[in-house]
Amino acid sequence: MQDSFAATDDELEQYGRLGFFTRERIFSPAELAELQRAVERVHERVLSADEHGEGGPVDRVDNQRYQPLCGSTVKWEWSESLRAVRSMEPAHHLDPRLSALIDDPRLWEPCRALVGSQELSLFSDKLNMKRPGGAPFPWHQESPYWVYGAEQVERIVSVLVYLDDASVDNGCLWVIPGSHSHGVLPALSDRGVLGALYTDVGRVEGEPFPVQLPAGSALWFHRDLVHGSQGNRSADNRRVFVAAYQPAGLRRWRLDRVRPVGARAPAS
Repeated sequence: MQDSFAATDDELEQYGRLGFFTRERIFSPAELAELQRAVERVHERVLSADEHGEGGPVDRVDNQRYQPLCGSTVKWEWSESLRAVRSMEPAHHLDPRLSALIDDPRLWEPCRALVGSQELSLFSDKLNMKRPGGAPFPWHQESPYWVYGAEQVERIVSVLVYLDDASVDNGCLWVIPGSHSHGVLPALSDRGVLGALYTDVGRVEGEPFPVQLPAGSALWFHRDLVHGSQGNRSADNRRVFVAAYQPAGLRRWRLDRVRPVGARAPAS
């Protein structure tokens, strides 16, 4: 019997051809409001921990600031005048609602065919919280970032959950359709330490495409799909939650333990 949320043949064809597919409004307004509240609770918890000196030292790499806080690696907004978390990884352990999201079949069941496994485990999860005035993020692929920590990087699939309406104005995700078919692409050589993680799009064929979707939607995408985002020029938030799934039994990124996914998963 087919899984109720399994990827369709058309979705699998598009994923193979373009490197991604989307589903609109898979979460109800009530569910979305719960998730938004959870994200803000996490953000306030991180800000409070920082105010009380509970984090580790800030590591400055090029123009970015990283800090260990609350069991997560927090990346602060590039501009120090904007006191906000840009992203944090992992994040689901900081709120039960986000932990439950990892196990939502609407996210992981479509990944079964893409990963090539009926049973899955979590590879990583991340919150991106682009506030008004938030900075852009350069073109990149996930594989160069993950390759030294993944047991089977070629079998990881990411799902991005839109927690707000995403538009060009508020810094939605842009992708270069079909770029995944070239594998890992050359990186920039003139962008400091982090340039090794940024894709040289001058060598990439294809027209960039903004993935503008309403809140409550989701995007499944390939680890080698070239993607990035522009700055948030609006007065609205652009928050997303990203989960990356892999076959069952494999360890989480940077953590020497397995986090199963699904009905039998722990409430970690």
